[in-house]
Amino acid sequence: MDFFLQPINLGLMAIALISGALLVRQVVQPGGKSVSPQVAIALTDKEGGVLVDVREEHEVAVEHIQGSQFIPLKELPGQIAKLEKYRKKPVVVVCAAGQRSAAACRLLNKAGFEHVSQIEGGIQAWEKAGLPLKRGKAPAKA
Repeated sequence: MDFFLQPINLGLMAIALISGALLVRQVVQPGGKSVSPQVAIALTDKEGGVLVDVREEHEVAVEHIQGSQFIPLKELPGQIAKLEKYRKKPVVVVCAAGQRSAAACRLLNKAGFEHVSQIEGGIQAWEKAGLPLKRGKAPAKA
């Protein structure tokens, strides 16, 4: 019992509890469902959905998916109205690797979008799948 009362051990237990709570939060509050790049193409092309890139402008300027809407994550709360016509259609979100797209999916779900998903592995997975990327100038913001 003395083990639990030592200050250093109390600190370590607190860190463990906080870490566990953060992990549970990620599981309980996931982003949208994860889809492969190929499924993302099907959702946007065949079902009239939209692909939204939530990376920063300097990242998108290096490479981006042709035809994607560019709305940086930090600007998304104020730009949701620009996606209004996709409220009942598939919205596929992409970022570099999945962190920001998960946050964007949560935001869109809370705003009432019905079919939100994210590309599993982000733009890196898109490139790894051998799918085309446009390089150079960033597209205009949505």
